Amino acid sequence: MNKRQTNLFLYLVEGIGAVFVAVFLSAYLFALPSMGVLHGEPVIKLLLSTFGALFLILIAVSVALSFTVKTEK
Repeated sequence: MNKRQTNLFLYLVEGIGAVFVAVFLSAYLFALPSMGVLHGEPVIKLLLSTFGALFLILIAVSVALSFTVKTEK
């Protein structure tokens, strides 16, 4: 992989992680006046599952790539 491809892949991982954290925080912050959380709502649960799974897959791929692929300068 060249440096540009590596940077784009890392931005993708960071972007998916940021979306996951934003959805996770919104489940707590949108229900703030009460003691409940919105993790049980179908929309939030679907978003958390989707972006959480994508984030974990991209982390596993990046770990595998770090051991197998050498970057070009």
